[in-house]
Amino acid sequence: MVKPSLFIGRWQPFHEGHKALVETVLKQGKPVVIAVRCTARGPSDPYSVEERWALIREALAEYGPLVRIIAVPDFDEICYGRGVGYGIRRVDLDEEVEAVSATRIMAARNRVVWLTGNTGAGKTTLAYLLKERMGAVVLDGDEMRESISVGAGFGKRAREAHNLRVARLARVLYRQRQNVIVSVIAPFKSTRRKIERIIKPIWVHVKREMPHDPDRPYEEPEGVLVVDTDRYGIMECVDQIWEAVARG
Repeated sequence: MVKPSLFIGRWQPFHEGHKALVETVLKQGKPVVIAVRCTARGPSDPYSVEERWALIREALAEYGPLVRIIAVPDFDEICYGRGVGYGIRRVDLDEEVEAVSATRIMAARNRVVWLTGNTGAGKTTLAYLLKERMGAVVLDGDEMRESISVGAGFGKRAREAHNLRVARLARVLYRQRQNVIVSVIAPFKSTRRKIERIIKPIWVHVKREMPHDPDRPYEEPEGVLVVDTDRYGIMECVDQIWEAVARG
């Protein structure tokens, strides 16, 4: 019986760098145990154990029974003595993957990423999965309506005013050298042009087939990155956005 290799981490979230690390063992046909630390929720730990478990399972689904996921209590240190019967080794990845893992790519200059798309397409989920990888502030549409746009309606003029308020806040944060992820529908092309006069974001159209709602029209953007959450898993969509951000 082949003994597994153990990987311990917060996995907040489980991203491309983490996957590459674990695959150094899996691609040898050797089983792994991935231990998820039960860290308390907070700004740098937004995901529950169950959510992280699901992300890991989805990212490594192709390896089937070679992957076992367990939850372990949070801890201060790992201690071991002589003759414990197992080895401890560091896995060094190539520089490009290490940069993804440590988010060094984002250190060069800050960015604003605007996730546009219909309600229910997955914008908020993607925004918070990208948050740690980018070291970013998330401006979510629902949260913005409870703060800078309290009482705003959903007519075209009201929505545009809301969108432009969010764009101005994103500009303030950007000028303070913050990475910003905006998760706001911004349904109209004319409004998106006005947003670009305030701040020039990396536009990402989060696409999912939704029932047509005549009360909430959406004009699809052209010439932007499209991530299809019907066609791809959520972590694949995160990786697609990450690659575009790193290039941009």
